[in-house]
Formats: sequence, C-alpha cells, structure tokens
Amino acid sequence: MCCGNGGNVNVNVNVNASASARAGASARAGSTVYVGGGGGAYFNVDQPYPTVISGLNVGAAAVNQVIQVPYEEMRSFYKRVVIQAVCIDDRNVPHPASQVRPDRDVMGDYDGELYRCLAGTRLQWTWAEYVDTVSFDGGETTTCAKGEALYHGRGGKLECRTQKRERDCNERSLLRRYGAGIKVLEIYREEIITAYREEVVQVAGEQITGASIMLDGGVGGRVF
Repeated sequence: MCCGNGGNVNVNVNVNASASARAGASARAGSTVYVGGGGGAYFNVDQPYPTVISGLNVGAAAVNQVIQVPYEEMRSFYKRVVIQAVCIDDRNVPHPASQVRPDRDVMGDYDGELYRCLAGTRLQWTWAEYVDTVSFDGGETTTCAKGEALYHGRGGKLECRTQKRERDCNERSLLRRYGAGIKVLEIYREEIITAYREEVVQVAGEQITGASIMLDGGVGGRVF
C-alpha cells in the first residue's frame, strides 16, 4: 500500500488464475477423465469390446407327455362255432371222420368224444364262428396225433385225447350209421391279447450343443 496524491489510493489488482487438474478415474479399463478450470469437464470412455463365450450346451426343461404303453393280458370268452373233421392218412389224403353221435347241436354239459378216426390216420378238425350260416372261411384248424379223438368237455372245452378202445370196425359202423356231419356248439376260449394303457412320462427338452453367447458390455456399449 502506498500513500500519496492527496490521500487518494489506487489499487490495481490483476489476478490471472488458471487451474488445470487431471484425475485418472478408472470405472473401467481405458477410461480417461479431463477436468478444466471454470467448471468444464470432458469425459472420454472407451467401451470394452464384446466378449464371446462359446461351447455352451443348452437344454430345454423337461415336459410331461401322455404315451400309450402296450401290455399283455389273458382274455376268456365263449364263442358259438361250427366244427367239421376229417381223417388224414399217410399219403395226406383226407377221409370223412366218424361222428360218435348224430346230433348237430352239442350242449355245453356234454362230456365225451365227438369225432374218431380209423387206426393209422390223424384227425384234423376246423372251427369257425357260426352266425346263422355255415362257412369255414377264416377258420382255425388243429391236427391231432394218430390214435386221438376230438373230445368235448363240460363247459365247452375242445381237445385231442386218446380214443377210447372200441371193437374193430367201430369207425366204419359209425360212418354207415351217422355219416359225415358238422357240429354246432359253444366253445370256451382263452387268448392272450395286447392291450394299451395311458402313462404320463417326463420327456427331456431339445438339447443344443456348441452354442455361443456374446456379452456387449451393457447399455451404451458397442453392439455387433
């Protein structure tokens, strides 16, 4: 401070201040922050390049699915059928089988032989479903061993059984008396059939292998 000029005081102050500051702020690698005097600031943020993850195995969640599962069961039933029988000799020539009884219709309680054959021949019998008309189309055929007759048991069971011993020429006598004929009766059958039931199983979703994912650094970053 100076005194003079009649006590007047002139004060001349020139202040020139500049400040510059450089601060390194690293919110992420490569980020640079410049701060200038007077409140100005400049930010230059280098975003990272995307990251790729490869070799991923991606699978969808399992789902429930209803499937048809086969299984076997025994089924028994009665069926009205028609029967015919022949005797096959060693030359495979058929001859009429001898009826043991003349009646065409056989009751369910009958227990005994239905057809017989001469010694040295094999009895062969065929049955088909009977619905008012006689037809053996699509019938099933069974061949007995030599010396066996077709036997009917109570309850409608048919089987080959050893013939009862009879006098000589018995079969020829039966043929002369009753001739060749058919039988209509109800038979008992047991069959193994294939049925189906529903089951619920879990089925795995589709599996994707060798997938990849790209991480681009979030909002504001580079996107490729």
